[in-house]
Amino acid sequence: MTSAPADSVDALIEAEFDKLDLNHDGRLDWADYEILIDRYRKTAGVNEDDRRIQELRAFYQLHWLELLRHSGAAGDSLSRNEFVEATRRTTGDTNRLDAAKVGGHVIFDLVDADGDGSISRDELGRYLQGVWQIDQSDPRYDFDALDTNKDGVISRDEFVTGIQEVLHA
Repeated sequence: MTSAPADSVDALIEAEFDKLDLNHDGRLDWADYEILIDRYRKTAGVNEDDRRIQELRAFYQLHWLELLRHSGAAGDSLSRNEFVEATRRTTGDTNRLDAAKVGGHVIFDLVDADGDGSISRDELGRYLQGVWQIDQSDPRYDFDALDTNKDGVISRDEFVTGIQEVLHA
């Protein structure tokens, strides 16, 4: 796979910032991630003590700390520019956390609502809408592109690989 130009990767990361700034204050902090985790919980229809939510929270806590470490920011929040730079550095440094791989597996467990080991078109649509308020018709989140073996479902490997390809572009 060819790497995308730096400016297009930055644009993807900036779009992620916009989706993550859930309290709309122009900065990312842990409160934004708590809102995100609650969206996952509500979309999955589970409560706080569900193991999958606990794993998601642990993943996001470690990821957040890695972002802060790589940002060099003095406080506990990140501006858009700090987030872009920290994301690039965190994604490139898999010594402590391979965010694409670990996050992919943790998120897969929540998106696979019926626990059958695969993600259906409906499950992906529910996840995109419920967690990210994204319409499944958005070409960046194309089910068919993730279903690389064209069997009508997204396997764990296909899901994790898709996330890795986006984050490591």
